[in-house]
Amino acid sequence: MRTLTTALILIIFAGIGVSAPAAANGKYSDGLIQLLDRTTPEMPVKVWVYFTDKGYDTSGELRQALRTARETIPERTLRRRSKTRHGNLIDERDLPCSASYIRQVLETGAVRRISSKWLNALSVSATTGQLEQIGALPFVQMLEPVYGGIRREPTISGNSAPAAPAPLMQTRNDYGPSLYQLQEMNVIAAHEAGYTGEGVLVLMLDTGFYKDHQTLHADQIVAEWDFINDDGNTQNEEGDPENQHSHGTATLSTLGGSFDGQLYGPAYNANFLLAKTEDISQEQPIEEDWYVAGLEWGEGLGADVASSSLGYIDWYTQDDLDGETAVTTLAVNIAIENGMVIATAAGNSGQSGIIAPADAFKVITCGAVDSSGVIAGFSSRGPTADGRIKPEVCARGVQTYCAAVDGPDTYRHASGTSLSTPLIGGACAVILSAHPDWTPRQVRAALMLSADNAETPDNNYGWGIIDVMAAINLSLIYGDVDGNGLVNIVDIVLAVNYLIGSQTPDAYQAYQSDVNEDGVLDITDIVLMVNIVLGLNG
Repeated sequence: MRTLTTALILIIFAGIGVSAPAAANGKYSDGLIQLLDRTTPEMPVKVWVYFTDKGYDTSGELRQALRTARETIPERTLRRRSKTRHGNLIDERDLPCSASYIRQVLETGAVRRISSKWLNALSVSATTGQLEQIGALPFVQMLEPVYGGIRREPTISGNSAPAAPAPLMQTRNDYGPSLYQLQEMNVIAAHEAGYTGEGVLVLMLDTGFYKDHQTLHADQIVAEWDFINDDGNTQNEEGDPENQHSHGTATLSTLGGSFDGQLYGPAYNANFLLAKTEDISQEQPIEEDWYVAGLEWGEGLGADVASSSLGYIDWYTQDDLDGETAVTTLAVNIAIENGMVIATAAGNSGQSGIIAPADAFKVITCGAVDSSGVIAGFSSRGPTADGRIKPEVCARGVQTYCAAVDGPDTYRHASGTSLSTPLIGGACAVILSAHPDWTPRQVRAALMLSADNAETPDNNYGWGIIDVMAAINLSLIYGDVDGNGLVNIVDIVLAVNYLIGSQTPDAYQAYQSDVNEDGVLDITDIVLMVNIVLGLNG
């Protein structure tokens, strides 16, 4: 996908004035070739510059760099990684890009945007001539565009007034109009049981945040960073469009806001990291390099959950959404491998398909339903390019109640998978407050297996509308080899049979019986399952 024949490269670049040697070195991706074909040589373009390595001359230097990195990573981050990394808590992805490589790239006159240690890449703004110089550097592996896209707002038709919920007993909170969307996902029962997201750190990736709103509380904001203006303030600044922080305020309040009598998010007692990664003043406001930078930043500070209602499709095609192509998808895969639970929007394109990074392998892709539990016409449907069902689960995304930015006490109803996503992201935080030792896979599976369409998942609803309290109570799903919702002696027998038959069971068997998630089905998993069964029986 990312390479063309030398002949084709020469033909294309002959038409736009790029010298043959630079084109023929094979470092320009298909997408970059196509982009340069539409621009003039003097027009700067945004490009990822991928490096061959991290620039260490010897293995000893590399080992020392890893030891140094280990000392700088917060213990909270290491504890979260230990749930999925099993002892190998750091690797080369934790090391910054080579300062020497970056310096030599910038000496061409290219303007730096951000660097990604996970991708081992630098994003720059550069002209055709500067790109030719960059491509000639021996440590540059590949150049491809920084992709972006225009937000697609949903189209709402018909009566969108919230339906009245079933009667409730007296609750600890006065939920106001947010009662409807929370009751639909059975999160109020979790609140009554004491699970409100407390102790969980949630990363929000969005347009910015109106921190003066009464639902948002300064003592819950642990850190913030504006990746557009490169400063520590995610609220509107001079030069920002008036509604720059509107979308982010809506999603943050929906997930974790609180003001009695008006609005509660599912995880109203969580703490937050705020990342401003989308510039709505630009023609293509959603740019993947800022997203990647924000995700790396939040992971490094120890975020347990990330909720992102951003997505990328204008430059990618549905064929690219295979879980291993889009840059944002690759970053999400790494974050989940590091122990983060990530909820992301399916998109608002209906039958036209999902958006990246909704195609990531263990992400929780969120669809939108209305007040009657019917899938919204705009809610994007799967499958992924490699045939996986999308979305995973659904929540209210039609006329969801949230904070507005017209004043500190203003509210509105908004629609889109942008609004169902923070409800589900908040649900993840609530589940982790009940089960802090659960891995991303366990949280995801608990939501899916307890949702209302779990028996017949499809590409409209996925596994269905979530039930947060049921997911919390589904605490023995691991080791459930036969998938019947129970862990018992039958599962142990099946797992033993798999173990005797092969050390490399197929993907389904590994998913169901690799209890400690080390990638191998072995006797340790059997022992863990026996302990689970003994706990279940006694």
